[in-house]
Amino acid sequence: GEITDTKKADHKRVVTALKNISEGNALEDYMAVHVFSVNEDSLSGMMAHNYYLYEAGGKLNLIPWDYNLALGGMGRSNDATSVVNDAIDNAFSGTTFFDTLMENETYHSQYYAYLQQLVSEYIDGGSFDAFYTRVRSQIDALVESDPTAFYSYDEYLTAAGTFYQVVKLRGQSIQGQLDGTIPSTEAAQRTSDALVDASVLDLSAMG
Repeated sequence: GEITDTKKADHKRVVTALKNISEGNALEDYMAVHVFSVNEDSLSGMMAHNYYLYEAGGKLNLIPWDYNLALGGMGRSNDATSVVNDAIDNAFSGTTFFDTLMENETYHSQYYAYLQQLVSEYIDGGSFDAFYTRVRSQIDALVESDPTAFYSYDEYLTAAGTFYQVVKLRGQSIQGQLDGTIPSTEAAQRTSDALVDASVLDLSAMG
């Protein structure tokens, strides 16, 4: 499924990069931000699609897209609690592409470190709040006056508020999974009463 014209030498570099991944060599970060987003219409979903592999210098970069169904929009039946508690240790259940990484203690720790940085510095550190407030200040009036809007302004306000709560609760759950107070695998979560409760949220309000 190549997108650009390639030659045999390009193919060899991609094969080498894939072998490095399967053998546990030269592995980079584990897309902690992507795991945070719970985007199951992607590599981390059961269909394992909607992404490019970009090879440069024998290394592969994943370029995902199609985030309109992130944060539970794909097959979660409006179960906000399962979305905010989405297990961080088996996020790619539709593919074995990252199994080697999870088995490697060094890279598993690095993955956890990326998630911790995301929660501590972005979600809890004020950066997300600043981003959310800035964007709201830029688009609220435009949404309210949009003559071609698919939703009412009140529905937009509900969607934006729901989005904010889902992101904050997702950060809370991931922190618990990193601390060990919330199970980090789907199997262990099924019998746990320690999950973050998000049952009051209506995910369908986000559109």
